[in-house]
Amino acid sequence: MAIRDGKIAAIESSLPAEKARDVIDARGLYVVPGLVDMHTHIYYGGGSVPAIEADPVAARSGVTTWVDAGSFAYDNVAGFRRYIVDRSQQVRVFGFVYLYPASRDPEIDVVKYVRGVMRETAEAVLGNRDILLGVKVQIGSNMNGRYSPEFLKIARELCDAHQLKLMVHISDAPPEVPQIMEQMRPGDIITHAYTGLGSFNFGEARKCLDAGFPVDTISSDIYQRNIEGPVYDMPTTMSKLLYLGMSFDDVLLRSTANPAKVIGRVEGLGTLRVGAPGDVAVLALEDGQFRLVDSQRNAVIAKQRIACRLTICRGKRVVGRV
Repeated sequence: MAIRDGKIAAIESSLPAEKARDVIDARGLYVVPGLVDMHTHIYYGGGSVPAIEADPVAARSGVTTWVDAGSFAYDNVAGFRRYIVDRSQQVRVFGFVYLYPASRDPEIDVVKYVRGVMRETAEAVLGNRDILLGVKVQIGSNMNGRYSPEFLKIARELCDAHQLKLMVHISDAPPEVPQIMEQMRPGDIITHAYTGLGSFNFGEARKCLDAGFPVDTISSDIYQRNIEGPVYDMPTTMSKLLYLGMSFDDVLLRSTANPAKVIGRVEGLGTLRVGAPGDVAVLALEDGQFRLVDSQRNAVIAKQRIACRLTICRGKRVVGRV
């Protein structure tokens, strides 16, 4: 495969290495599209929680496209662009706007408050379509509590009115999942599908897979407090699904082409074909004994894991620091 001017220029059985400025020997490795992580939190977490720098993590993980899943509301979009998107010099970054801004004033009518910022939320997304994909809302008794059904209704109205994607975080009932699904539309996103009082649970994931319910996309939910474990990165997350019996090809599809299709902003993203972005992850499938841990600190020992050897975005090697 040859990459030129940031795009894949040729895929042949043989290409003359002497004509290349940079040659990568990937024998024994998997050359795949750059990974697409549909659920990250790389904006500032407030207080003492710093942002995650996408570029250094991308260099070791193969993720060339990042999506921040609602770490900021409409009033922080400018900060997301300036301090996250613009500073990610090597990889591309998109985001969802969180429906509920940071106000927790006990004196206000919360539902009225959220309805009152619908226009600002929509304008923030519409005015920044180059980096924003839609609206994120958290639903569950442990998230927005008794306000969850009303928040979901507001989010649905907002997204229908402006043809925006809706991402819904599901957690503890009520409301029940069937009630939430009634509000979803084709192209919307349910995240934490394998939740068990947290982002990901081996037991819940196994139940769903045994019932014939594989997720459409795989994402990490990486943020500052789990980057040192148990999440670490996207290849670790992919390895967990591999451990649960999903094939390598199916894991790869759900980490590249499928989330790229959901994003729908970059022609050819998540694929390796002539004219597609020059985004590549060089992966190894390692054999051994590997400890993997879910969000509830349940540990398993996997016989294989996926590891990244090299990341390329827009035709350039991604490095830890520039």
